[in-house]
Amino acid sequence: MRLEAARAALGSAELVAPSLVARLLLWRKPATTEVVVARVLGVRHLVQAGLTWKAGSGIHVLGADVDLLHCASMLLLAVFDAKHRRAALTTAAIAFLFAVCEYRFETRD
Repeated sequence: MRLEAARAALGSAELVAPSLVARLLLWRKPATTEVVVARVLGVRHLVQAGLTWKAGSGIHVLGADVDLLHCASMLLLAVFDAKHRRAALTTAAIAFLFAVCEYRFETRD
């Protein structure tokens, strides 16, 4: 439940205050497309938190896989786009931490 709450909090922040979240990640004023991306990620986090909370433990591995795909895509972005490298690496780290927590939740005894 705490994992879903943390994900929902992040998603809510990205949805409600995408400019602020993007500014914190980029360390500069975000462009309009970057604000839109923050909102889309916020929706994804909220949906994933809701589905994980509703479905229970069986879906945590799938959630972790989604987070690892997001992490991999952000690492690729960091390699090829210097302008977004800081934000990409930060969101990759966040996605990786969520994935570790999701896997840990699924495998705990």
